[in-house]
Amino acid sequence: MGIRKSIVLIITALLTCSPGYGQDISEKIDQLINSYYQNGIFNGAVLVSQKGNVVYKKAFGIADRDWNIPHTTDTKFKIASLSKAFTALAIMQMVSEGEISLNGKIKDYIPDYAGQLGDSITIHELLTHSSGIRSNLDPEEELIKQRLHHDLREMVNYAETSKLLFKPGSRFEYSNFGYNILAYIIQSVSGKSYADVLKEKIFEPAGMKSTGQYDNSLVESRLVKGYEYKLIYGYRNADFVDASFTTGSGGLISTVEDLYLFDRALYSDKLIPHESLTGIFKPYQPGNYGYGWFISKRMVNGVSDSLVIADHSGSIDGFGSYMARILNDSSFVVVLKNHRADTYIDPGFAPDIGRQIISLLYGENVILPKISVARHIASLIGNCGIDSAINVYYRIVKEKPDNYNLGESELNKLGIELYFRFSMPNEALKIFEVNMLQFPRSYNTYDSYAFILMKKGDYASSIKYYRLGLEVLKNYPLENNNDMVRKDAENALAYIKDMEEKLKM
Repeated sequence: MGIRKSIVLIITALLTCSPGYGQDISEKIDQLINSYYQNGIFNGAVLVSQKGNVVYKKAFGIADRDWNIPHTTDTKFKIASLSKAFTALAIMQMVSEGEISLNGKIKDYIPDYAGQLGDSITIHELLTHSSGIRSNLDPEEELIKQRLHHDLREMVNYAETSKLLFKPGSRFEYSNFGYNILAYIIQSVSGKSYADVLKEKIFEPAGMKSTGQYDNSLVESRLVKGYEYKLIYGYRNADFVDASFTTGSGGLISTVEDLYLFDRALYSDKLIPHESLTGIFKPYQPGNYGYGWFISKRMVNGVSDSLVIADHSGSIDGFGSYMARILNDSSFVVVLKNHRADTYIDPGFAPDIGRQIISLLYGENVILPKISVARHIASLIGNCGIDSAINVYYRIVKEKPDNYNLGESELNKLGIELYFRFSMPNEALKIFEVNMLQFPRSYNTYDSYAFILMKKGDYASSIKYYRLGLEVLKNYPLENNNDMVRKDAENALAYIKDMEEKLKM
């Protein structure tokens, strides 16, 4: 079915760009980030260093939409799971000082731990997400619990009362609760709060004056607000999450400038001896995860395994983040956003932007986004109605075709979200009607239209359009040559058979 195809592909509309000869790296990065910003899918700050030297540092957009306050490069963001790198470093500092053993077990440091295999799960397994401890609560329960204040022992209890997902050490399964446990171990072994340990042993030695564990009850200067982008509604304030629920796994705030200082400090002896640092950035199996970092190799300019990259992304209540250390040559990239897109259409994820910046650093062309026509007219549907939105779509096609992504998947994705996310089947049908007119040789457009008709109970019309789609597939096989279309066509035949039987009743 065409709907499933679009959900699987979710490919942002893109245009290959070859920056001009002689253009320096800062200009190339600025061109990329400005494209995202001008298209309305990036608000935040970016810092890039190349071989230890800052080559790009800039902020874009709005930090507080109520007051229309712009971002600066020293505004603070919630960095979400980038926090894991700091939790892991604090553990490794304790390992190097002989206070903790990587082979030590949870119960060695939390004697009253009542979870499964607490006397078997090691610190190493917690660090590398191979402990078998679940990551989060069930969504309905978490939606409630994350709003409440927790002490770290309460967070540990969530892991204790859950069954293990697998035998420790046998698989990789990302676990926020595992890092909550590590934070509690830091606290228990040191006799100090997790926040104080990180401040004394990491932030102060590195000169990071704008980084720390967030506390919702305190006034925090220069902290930006977080937003969620809803497709037909626009920006909305992010849901409240009490930072105590993410202690150790995602509760820190920081700036691009402070994170750069962190990167530089890791090349010195300020934070940890070199031999311990090597252990942090080793890709352990299963999972190729080090201690608080994903470790990967990447090919650039046709050379396999050219780069060794330690990176991490983060996402939490209206914030997105990405941080990467290129270990070959001391380059560094950090992208911090204060909005998340609650949509499959042109989300502008921080790690996607960061990885494009890495491409630029190493001489590769990047892919610049055009304006998503689906995202643009979706806001018009919310504000002006479907008919006005369609009129604007046709005007764009006629007057500004080069400025927008007008591919077939754009309207198909829009129709999907209108139906599944917003329960707007009639509006979805009108979008699919336009798509059929614009792309009459695409099986996908007929398939999506027929599916909505079937869901509305209009079986005769659904059968008609499924058959039209199958005829298009027969007449234009090269233009519909992919496995997903073939699978959708098989499903269509089954749907037709089922609907024909219902019509006979």
